[in-house]
Amino acid sequence: MTSGPSGREVVGLLVLTSAARLARRRPQRFWPVMTLGMTLAGLSAVPRARTASWRGSWRWSVAALGLGAGLHLGVRAGARLAGRVSPAAAALDWLQGALGSAPTPTRAVLSVPAVIGEELFWRSGGWIAETGPVWGSALGYAAAQLPSQNPLLVMGAVPLGLLTTWMRRRSGSLLPVVICHLVFSEMTLAWPGLPFPSGSPGATEP
Repeated sequence: MTSGPSGREVVGLLVLTSAARLARRRPQRFWPVMTLGMTLAGLSAVPRARTASWRGSWRWSVAALGLGAGLHLGVRAGARLAGRVSPAAAALDWLQGALGSAPTPTRAVLSVPAVIGEELFWRSGGWIAETGPVWGSALGYAAAQLPSQNPLLVMGAVPLGLLTTWMRRRSGSLLPVVICHLVFSEMTLAWPGLPFPSGSPGATEP
């Protein structure tokens, strides 16, 4: 375990939180801002990612596919409930507008570098990935979403952070973590997407 965050980790975290804040202020630019921010954060972690293992058994890869899809279903159910509560519905409306700022094929493509960059930063090693218990790392991951000022993003990051941190430590590899996160993101952000309040344009429409 390292004694503290490196300069690269600090810079990467600043990039991520700044991107979350900018996306909040400019939801119509959500996709380019978040994709660029997560990709740059991932690039800051490349030196340590080179020494991380990318080897994973087929069992972990299959499990990652199922867990990513299962997590999407859980978040989808949560979003359906959130649409019935006024404060949460407002957060869902903002998320709908942000996600809907790009067509489905674009979202599907941009999710790939964003997911890889985010996982390289959070799970490739170093202080952020190794310090404390699994829940501590997951809470740190969720806290990075706070500048977005969207409670649904923060709440959704908790189960995703718990699952991917646990998988990284148990499998010892980045591959199943990336697979799990990619399946979740493609299903949640591209297709089939989330259930949004009726009467407003669907964010999952191309």
